[in-house]
Amino acid sequence: MNTPFFALPPSSIFEDGRSRRDSETRLLDRVDQQGQRLAVIHQASRGISVPRSYQRHPRFEAASRQLAATGLPVDVRLSGGGVVPQAAGVINVHLAYPVHANYPLQQVEAHYLGLCDLIAHALDGYGIHATPQPVQGSFCDGRFNLAVAGKKIAGTAQYWRRNRTASTPTFSLLSHAVILVNANSAELTDMANRFEAALHSPVRYLPEKTTSVIALLGSPASDFEQILLQGLQNPPF
Repeated sequence: MNTPFFALPPSSIFEDGRSRRDSETRLLDRVDQQGQRLAVIHQASRGISVPRSYQRHPRFEAASRQLAATGLPVDVRLSGGGVVPQAAGVINVHLAYPVHANYPLQQVEAHYLGLCDLIAHALDGYGIHATPQPVQGSFCDGRFNLAVAGKKIAGTAQYWRRNRTASTPTFSLLSHAVILVNANSAELTDMANRFEAALHSPVRYLPEKTTSVIALLGSPASDFEQILLQGLQNPPF
């Protein structure tokens, strides 16, 4: 049996007024100090989450102000990837835990697949079979999406930080997932496209490349967060 995760209340990490990047840093600081496996599962407020690389875009500040004025604030996160829209019905999973390793690149894939297994098992409980794969044309596409019949239903990302207080080579890993549960995937895609348009970027995402649990079931999924929490009591990694 693998070590269970300790679930934290979202308000203890993601406080109102605190940026996502600062909140995620706070979560990793707790791992550095305590060496625990920590989990936060929550729904973020409506907005756009982007990796730090987007801050280098010459129109980033102007685009952020433009979208914020329409009720769509832009926040910067630690992990990589692309544009991630946030809204009601989008479940965020933040797992933070120590990994003892000299060379973390050798372990990246295994930890991605562990997170995918956790989410896929939760989806199985609703009769939804999802597998890791890229989905070209979806927002924040990557090798370790979870997809159903070629449509993205979840995305994953990582951020590794060396724990400089540890006595042996150790990294604190932030393993993050966004799951489209009771969300309108077409609306989310439109939000991501609005941000790309504000950047004057030619990139556009295709609504037909994503799906959600509610779209596949035809009705809202209840207790999804609780099922994830149960899975974290005996995680696959």
